[in-house]
Amino acid sequence: MAQPSPQIFTQSDDAVAFKAQKLARKKRLALLTLLLACGCFIGLTIYDPGHHNVWVGLFVAMAEAAMVGGLADWFAIVALFRHPLGLKIPHTAIIPRSKDKIARNLADFICDHFLGKDHVIDKIREFDPADRLAKYCAAPETSAQIADLVVKFAPRLMYLLDSAELQEFVRTTTREKLRDMDGGRLSARFLTILTQDGRHHELIDSLLNDIADFTNSDETRNMLADKIAGELWSVLRWVNLDKAVADNITEKVAVGLRELIQDLAENKDHELRRKFESKIPLFIDRLNTDPVLRNRIDQFRDRMLENQELSDYIGHIWRKTLNWIKQDFANPNSEIRRAVMGASRNIGTKLDADPDMKMWLNTWIVGTIDPYIEEYREKIRSFIMERVKAWSADELTSQLELAMGSDLQSIRLNGTLVGALIGGILFGLMQFIGWAAGQM
Repeated sequence: MAQPSPQIFTQSDDAVAFKAQKLARKKRLALLTLLLACGCFIGLTIYDPGHHNVWVGLFVAMAEAAMVGGLADWFAIVALFRHPLGLKIPHTAIIPRSKDKIARNLADFICDHFLGKDHVIDKIREFDPADRLAKYCAAPETSAQIADLVVKFAPRLMYLLDSAELQEFVRTTTREKLRDMDGGRLSARFLTILTQDGRHHELIDSLLNDIADFTNSDETRNMLADKIAGELWSVLRWVNLDKAVADNITEKVAVGLRELIQDLAENKDHELRRKFESKIPLFIDRLNTDPVLRNRIDQFRDRMLENQELSDYIGHIWRKTLNWIKQDFANPNSEIRRAVMGASRNIGTKLDADPDMKMWLNTWIVGTIDPYIEEYREKIRSFIMERVKAWSADELTSQLELAMGSDLQSIRLNGTLVGALIGGILFGLMQFIGWAAGQM
């Protein structure tokens, strides 16, 4: 069974009816003008067969030229869409016979003149997407629209994220991927990247400073003093030292510990840090080669994956987070909505005030799109050709005639009128030449 051709135009019935009526009116007007010329020619020829009267001769010449012009234009226009009078004259029914050629030429015209790489790139630069994005995000009304859009679609996203099917799918997929993961090699790779070019020094310094600040707090100092004093007092009381002396010793131990940590943070050449640094490459090598250590890491990974309490805890945190988000979105004074609006305005304002950033963003957009222009232009070319070739010749002809026929019928009318004018001018010229010759 033959597949129906795809619909060419998605026009309403009223639009199609209006175009059909307009085309019919223009056809009637062109035909009546041609018939008027024929009537004048026949009637005046019967009235004065020899055309002895100058005025009769003028109007006969005009009518004759009008008939020639009107009939020639009628033939040319009809030949575009079908064979005139059903006669298969060469170079007629041009559109039905050239459907594939039209498809190719139409595709080439659109792709070469509208979708060329230079045209698209120039249009993107003219559009200035970074500037438009900045102004769009910075405007209060559009930032509110962005926030409203987030709030509008968030419930559907929350429903998806809260669905048991999705959570089970994520849980199962994650477990499978993590079980297939080589924990030892992944840890070794992570440490290698972390220690390249001394990147880990900043992390260690920050960690040591945080520990030093932690031990320097009154609460931590009191806690350390109590712990150390409790252990020392059990020994010092046998040598008749009172608790005050024990507390003083405890304070000195705590101060010494803080100073050691601070020294480690400030001095990268500290002996303890150098020893630690020397152990890192050995540990990375063990992560890659030591089967016992690698097996321990894999066992730890498997225990974490099978730990139901950990899984339940993560699920509990996830559900609490989703519930909070749902409640916030239901609140007219949503914090998330305000945050989205503020972030939008902040990003837009900062981007609008930074021409270098806008230039970089525009360059990035152009560079990202550039490789795909040629690829998708050819796909668009193929799509246009396939669509036009899929249309039936009769439907294509009918729709094109409906779309352009009114203007083409105006050409018929103009051909008749212009023909009459030219016929009159030629008749007058011939009369003038005859008169001039008689004067010689």
